[in-house]
Amino acid sequence: MIILIYTVIIILATTLGAISGLGGGVIIKPLFDAVGFHNMSTIGFYSSVAVFTMSIVSIIKQLRKGFSFEIKTVFWISFGSLVGGIIGENVFNEVTRAYENSTVKIIQAVCLGITLIGILIYTLNKNKMKSYCLKNILYIFASGFFLGSISVFLGIGGGPLNIAVLMLLFSYEMKEATVYSIATIFFAQISKLGSVLVGGKLMNYDLSLLPFICFAAVIGGFMGTLINQKLNSSKIEKIYLGIIIGLIFVSIYNAYSAIV
Repeated sequence: MIILIYTVIIILATTLGAISGLGGGVIIKPLFDAVGFHNMSTIGFYSSVAVFTMSIVSIIKQLRKGFSFEIKTVFWISFGSLVGGIIGENVFNEVTRAYENSTVKIIQAVCLGITLIGILIYTLNKNKMKSYCLKNILYIFASGFFLGSISVFLGIGGGPLNIAVLMLLFSYEMKEATVYSIATIFFAQISKLGSVLVGGKLMNYDLSLLPFICFAAVIGGFMGTLINQKLNSSKIEKIYLGIIIGLIFVSIYNAYSAIV
């Protein structure tokens, strides 16, 4: 039963994540929290594996389709995301050691809910706001560091924040931002999974689920990227907004269920 539920969630999440640039983790994490089969640390690990697998499939497919990245932007924002991811993982580990699982769930749900509301407000009003086109390496690195640290701490893969920040700071259109978002997510998850391997914590998890998680993520990444390539920015933005609104309600439910 667990395998079936997780597989369905991951296929749905990574398909929508690859379409919208959300990455899938922002969908997987709260839905895994909602079904409640595992603790926060295990859910974060499974989510990272799924998102990492999906990002590989999506990047390969986008490159084969002919999408070309601005190498300097991808490198420095991804490097910043990698370093930020290490910091975010360390902060998360300290929080899980200091508080009970239910308390950690409340902290993450509240932080995610506030983040999503902020992103929704920005997205709906982005045409009224000034956007930038960062070229300075330090600023690009700093934006990646911010994205990586927040996304890994919350266990969401970073997608919603990535899209908003990429549109605001680099003046990308929605469709272009989705591809750069997936690339950034790939490097952020390297830090998360790398810390598990280096720290010798891999055997703390039920590894029998990993083949199903990876298989589901490959299917979702392939289908989502295929759909993304067929849609324009306007349609992708509508899907993106719909997911954000849905996740706000899931975050409220998760926080409420942890309290009661």
